[in-house]
Amino acid sequence: MKIRQNLIPVYYRLAEDIRLAIESGKLKDGDMLPTEGQLGENYGISRMTVRQGLSLLAEAGLIATVKGKGTFVTRLRLNKLVIDLHQNADGNPFRYRLVGVKLGREDHEAVRQLGLTAGAKVILLKRLLYQNEQAVAVEEKWLPYLRGKPLLETQLEYADFPEVVAKHQDSVPVRNDAILSVGSLSVEQAALLGEEPGSPALLIRQVIYSRDDQPLGISYMVCHKERFQLKATSYSAISR
Repeated sequence: MKIRQNLIPVYYRLAEDIRLAIESGKLKDGDMLPTEGQLGENYGISRMTVRQGLSLLAEAGLIATVKGKGTFVTRLRLNKLVIDLHQNADGNPFRYRLVGVKLGREDHEAVRQLGLTAGAKVILLKRLLYQNEQAVAVEEKWLPYLRGKPLLETQLEYADFPEVVAKHQDSVPVRNDAILSVGSLSVEQAALLGEEPGSPALLIRQVIYSRDDQPLGISYMVCHKERFQLKATSYSAISR
């Protein structure tokens, strides 16, 4: 857990702390947040960094800023479900194993979806997700290569996709779109999951976007049809 904490940018941790306070009922609909200056002092960060964290919450619809008055918690709606992709439906976190890292020029759909020109360098990260000592999913992460933005092995193996993108990019990630669909296992994926090629699988595609709506990273997760389960939850601003 200590490793994960060190990987998370401070603005991301600020947003997460406020989100948890809203979900637990400590902060309720209409409550005013501390000022940017107060938050900056509490976390030891600049106002610009505070704004990065608040922008994540505003994008999620959890807060709204009223000019001349301050920033307030907004009402949570129960028709919006939250999926936690780093833990199974039973609440236990996944264990990860890094399978490979590749830097090069790839001809892949993800490269085009990142808005890169043909022949542009990309980073491909591949890892396995485990639950109860069984492989439950294969994940591929695609990132544009940025010179001078190295990624540590601990970041590659343990960090969630939004954290990896935040560490590697100059732009601030503000939105994460996920699309769930049904597909089948390739020969390589089947071998990693101990299944037959062509077996049905759950596919989860994530795209992380910047404030100006540019894709910063793409993740493809191929999940075992029986071992992998997800839970979606909708919270109101009352104690769980």
